[in-house]
Amino acid sequence: MQIQETFTVDAPPATVWRFFEDLERVARCVPGVQSIDMLGPDRYKVLATQKVGFISATFEMATQVESRDPLRSLALASVGKSVKGAVGNVRSKDRVEFEPTPEGGTRVTLTSEIAVGGMLGALGHKVMCRSRRRSRRSLPGRCRPSSEREKRGDLEPLLFMNGTAREADGS
Repeated sequence: MQIQETFTVDAPPATVWRFFEDLERVARCVPGVQSIDMLGPDRYKVLATQKVGFISATFEMATQVESRDPLRSLALASVGKSVKGAVGNVRSKDRVEFEPTPEGGTRVTLTSEIAVGGMLGALGHKVMCRSRRRSRRSLPGRCRPSSEREKRGDLEPLLFMNGTAREADGS
């Protein structure tokens, strides 16, 4: 299944790019992600819980940066299996694209191609799409700069997560 979300950030592409380059910081903003460990250059182990209806599973995934085109796009690939809850596996290809807006901000498009096997996959694409979309819509409000950063005025890496992102379609 493919899921695509677009939102606008009130920050220049270089600021948004620096945020997305730090996957450990981004992971703290994604609902369900419990931990992320760097395994090597551009390789991570991610522990995340996904719930669909009354069924939930915690997945351990190997995530790798497949490509990056600075200030334009970042591509990731993940594969994993459940380690708790419903038995299953997950495979995902994710692409983040950055486009400058005339107002000086950045249009961010997140595209995910996801395949889930096991009980969660059996519940169907529609339920999973709604769940993933809700998670993505909550992303902009989930990260806030720490009070220490705010005192220093150092909001750069988290600026766009400070409630300034909005859905491109106005919703």
